[in-house]
Amino acid sequence: MKTRLACLALLCATVLPVVAADRPYLVTNSAAAEEDEENVWSVENWVRRVGTQRSLTVAPEYAFDPQTSVQLELRRRVDREAGNGHEIEVEVKHLFSRIARDGFGWGVVGIVQVERPQGEAWRRTSAELSAAFTLPFAEGEGLAHLNLNLTKPVDEKRFVGYALAAEREIAPRTTLFGEVTHNADGRLVHGGVRYWVKRERLAVDVAWQRVRSDEGRGSGLVLGIAWYDL
Repeated sequence: MKTRLACLALLCATVLPVVAADRPYLVTNSAAAEEDEENVWSVENWVRRVGTQRSLTVAPEYAFDPQTSVQLELRRRVDREAGNGHEIEVEVKHLFSRIARDGFGWGVVGIVQVERPQGEAWRRTSAELSAAFTLPFAEGEGLAHLNLNLTKPVDEKRFVGYALAAEREIAPRTTLFGEVTHNADGRLVHGGVRYWVKRERLAVDVAWQRVRSDEGRGSGLVLGIAWYDL
């Protein structure tokens, strides 16, 4: 445990705009511990379309235990106007409470991002430290999430942002979700439906997003598929 916390501290201290999250969200991180996650892998994949930009993300994650995990996001971006590129994000999360035991969840998340625009070398772009909080709805029918984020883009001022999100099961194996965020990348409204093909094992997501940033506005689809407890 000391080694894991040391890695988390090192990552956060680097306080390197990032977009990393727990699916089905695009920015929000959950502080809900999965009680059966002990030395297990998961792989989340999604495609996004906003304006002229398309992206494909593959994100393997390893959970040491229900409260500590590491995730790697590998992203390929295709943009007719801004140019193509690759991005890598490393995320470390540690939770200090469990909903099953304490009635709520909270923890910290550290994220470092690097990118390589087409024809250029890899470069560090930003780092983020987040405090994540999760509360269950009455009778366990859903979850509400709050993130408070401190982001330090390279060569720019620190930015304090937030993410608000919620999810609720509306039918067997079907969950409705949504999030509203404001971070160093801009503002995002995102929502959709997750369907569990095999509960807690295989899920597919269909969602809509609207993004507003200094570079402009756009909206588009997000399609995802995720495997858990591998």
